[in-house]
Amino acid sequence: MCETLRWTTTASNLPLRRLWIAVPRMLYGSVFALLVSVPCGTWAAEDWLQFQFDARRSGDAGQRSIKGPLGLVAAVPLGDAIFTAPAVADARVYAVDGSGTAWCLDAATLQVVWKTGSGATNASTTGPGNDPAERNRAQTSCNNLSSPAVVGAYLHFGTTAGSYYVLDRADGRMVREIRCQGPIFTAPTVANGRAYFATVGAEVYAVEADGTLAWTWDFVREVIGFTGDRWKGEDWLDFKQGRVTWKDHFCCSRDLAAHGKTLVVPAGGRVVFLEDDGDGPRLRATGLIPNFHGSEYPAAFGLSLGPDGEAYVQWHRRDNAGRVEVLRLREDDTVEASFVPGTQTAISLPGLLSFCSVSIRGRDVYRCRPEEGFGFCRHKPDSDQPQALGAWPSIAPPVLLRDQAIVGGLDGRLHAVPLSGAGPAWSFATAFGKPITAPAAVCDGRIYFGCEDGYLYVLGPDGQAALPERDLGLAQIRSPLSGKYADGKYDWYTNYGNMQNTNATDQELQVPLRIKWLRRYEGTFKHLPVCGGGRMYTHTSEGQIFAVEQETGRLLWRRYWPGVHLSFTSPIYYRAPGAKTRAGADRSESRFSDERLLVPQAGIRESRLRCLDAATGELIWEVPFTGSPSWSRQAPPVIWENLAIYASGSGRYAAQGTEKPFVFRGDPEPAPDGGEVMSWIYTHDNPYYPKDNQPLIWAWDLDTGQLVWKKDFSQYGAGGNDCGLCLLDGRLYYSTFFGYSASQRKRRGLSDGPNGITAALDPRTGDVQWLTGEHYVTAGCTISGADGRLYVGGYNQPDESGRERFVFCLDAQDGSRVWRSEPVRSAVNVISVGKDYIFSNASGGDGHVFDRRTGKILSRFNFGYACTRFTCAGPFVLGANMDMIDLSDANRLVATGPSVDSRECLGAVISNGRMFYTSQASGLQVCQVGGDEDLPPTAPWARPRADQSP
Repeated sequence: MCETLRWTTTASNLPLRRLWIAVPRMLYGSVFALLVSVPCGTWAAEDWLQFQFDARRSGDAGQRSIKGPLGLVAAVPLGDAIFTAPAVADARVYAVDGSGTAWCLDAATLQVVWKTGSGATNASTTGPGNDPAERNRAQTSCNNLSSPAVVGAYLHFGTTAGSYYVLDRADGRMVREIRCQGPIFTAPTVANGRAYFATVGAEVYAVEADGTLAWTWDFVREVIGFTGDRWKGEDWLDFKQGRVTWKDHFCCSRDLAAHGKTLVVPAGGRVVFLEDDGDGPRLRATGLIPNFHGSEYPAAFGLSLGPDGEAYVQWHRRDNAGRVEVLRLREDDTVEASFVPGTQTAISLPGLLSFCSVSIRGRDVYRCRPEEGFGFCRHKPDSDQPQALGAWPSIAPPVLLRDQAIVGGLDGRLHAVPLSGAGPAWSFATAFGKPITAPAAVCDGRIYFGCEDGYLYVLGPDGQAALPERDLGLAQIRSPLSGKYADGKYDWYTNYGNMQNTNATDQELQVPLRIKWLRRYEGTFKHLPVCGGGRMYTHTSEGQIFAVEQETGRLLWRRYWPGVHLSFTSPIYYRAPGAKTRAGADRSESRFSDERLLVPQAGIRESRLRCLDAATGELIWEVPFTGSPSWSRQAPPVIWENLAIYASGSGRYAAQGTEKPFVFRGDPEPAPDGGEVMSWIYTHDNPYYPKDNQPLIWAWDLDTGQLVWKKDFSQYGAGGNDCGLCLLDGRLYYSTFFGYSASQRKRRGLSDGPNGITAALDPRTGDVQWLTGEHYVTAGCTISGADGRLYVGGYNQPDESGRERFVFCLDAQDGSRVWRSEPVRSAVNVISVGKDYIFSNASGGDGHVFDRRTGKILSRFNFGYACTRFTCAGPFVLGANMDMIDLSDANRLVATGPSVDSRECLGAVISNGRMFYTSQASGLQVCQVGGDEDLPPTAPWARPRADQSP
């Protein structure tokens, strides 16, 4: 009997109601008869064996073509969102969903032949049982990014729970499980009759087709020289005798590639060239990205190899600074570096980074990025300017066919784009508008791709199926938050912890810490995540908003809006039972939950405050606002009763400003009309601001988005973006900076006035209750309050009479000064007010602990941090790479690492008894727990190293 017929018979035992199939049900018999009459092997002449088509990850399938537009043949529901690319071989389609379940479909009928789960046993028949460690591993097997690969008679893929699986393609039977000491984000790279993969911990494996281990190589041991447990902070502290830095960054979160016997691995901001010598690897070279916008090891966001094996690396170092570097390995094992013209991005340039590997045809480089207008573009070697081929923002690598490119969009559409740049493009809209974040596979005129709505879509010239109507409910929490801190009162629900901006919690974690989960995200980040309702919310600088389970890190939903440009703003989570809907109806009559997420998303062309259903990400309302969020205005609105209140500036903005005080770096660029234009991201060191920068406060109705009141403080000065809001004891407090140079403002013809103001307002009406020009934030810092007192600091001196900076404590009743601290180098981000400590940080300098009564500096420490955004938890200050500094024990560093981030801009937050850390530069998020939670004592992948065969 033909294998195709046998597969169909196997699938006939599965319920057809699980499929959205293109073939009408009354024709199933005809299709079956057709299959019987067709000789074996003629249904699918073309295969697609691995991620991005080949071992080089070139994405170049130039011999393939489609005749579009194509229609829907089928949409097959899998068990979770899909972040991986399918494989096609021998008339079968293979896919792995986010929960790590492998699915095999018959290419002719698109019925399920078999599915195999990725637990310790075959999850199609048994689950993890009651063992806490196995249950934790099963929960952590989510967000799986390792696309399946066909290696002979076997299917290979890895999981985020740290297991690599080899299945028999005939029936899905597990042939081998390789237990690794870290999650696996890489797809298997198939070359030389072997499969290669790497863990996030940068352990590289070579395995035979049946999963037999050929060799391993460990970047952390061989290059960094660390021999402890790379996932334990106490081992790093012992190794370093201090904190970890970018020099200790080791993570391999992006796909490796192969050219001949040479394997190229992006690890820890470096590019490793290994030669497979059969019985083991030989390290040929470790390639370094040249110093550019910094010298630290950058993060790799994508790796592809050209026709001659040259490595194209999309990298990021800091604050949108990056480009596509080309590293060429010479015969003498030295590495030569150049870069692709037109790929450079920086904080002072208008373009955005790419977060996926490029695709390559000849010397032409095709690149996707989450940027409106330049979502898909081509870079030619003889041009400094990219050619825009498609406007659709994307974080998935493009697939190159003979005449077209296939691009998956954040808009939930699959786009077919002419490579000539001329002629019509066409697109296919998925059922629910969820993003497509992995590349497609193309075989015999069909396109196969997964979507974050949980459906595997198949498009073909004969496709006439209806879109699925059943939402698979993937936004529902599957693993509720647990533990003694699960209650909402323990949420870190806004950027500074609460609406007083104390930036502190009484929750403490017992050290040593252990990793509960680790996940990857595609974006950059400059503030802090927030938590509420059992979810953690993240807003990337490029415009993505997504929610994950706090318990497991599993992605629940992702939304994206175009036009966002380096918006360093955080969301706020809010739940108000009994509140009215935007239509004024009872909450029970609304399709929305009673949970809200508000996030300001700013762009040079337009800015919007968006109110979302926090449970689903659905948009409830949006309103415009003005101004740049820049470095200083990380915070979202504060919420008072049924008002969302937000502060910003106004004015004109460009990537580069027109005067030296208006730029971050480089030379000013005069405006064509001679007017004043502020840089979108400008320096902290502001002696003055443009005349049209008006300091504004907005208040919108939380249900409808209608403007309730607005205040303009421009009568006092120009500015408004270097500001902060806090709520304390029923009052709204506002502080903003106008620049420290009164004499320069006078020379520019501006009226005399204070260098800044601090005011108290009635949050219901915006009426000013008191206002002072004596003390105010001085850029790079918000206002915080507790126990009837307010605290302001900043990057700058208060005025031009001296260079000293201070922290000021004010009486919240009238704004009078309670104390002025001793001089500090600076006091950036926020003055943290804990139960026992008041703490501030100087950018690139000391951290200070102040006497609450007098402002005297009680102690200070300096571990060499840069611009770190610290938070406080009990006696601990939390720094970059999950550092913990114990203020109650002589400012001792008690935990550090692992170094998952190549930058030091962000610390961690503690919410609901867990530590959450999001890397600024490296695209990783981590959850750690302390000793008193009911969890296994090790990370979910920390099992005895073993190969298992059933």
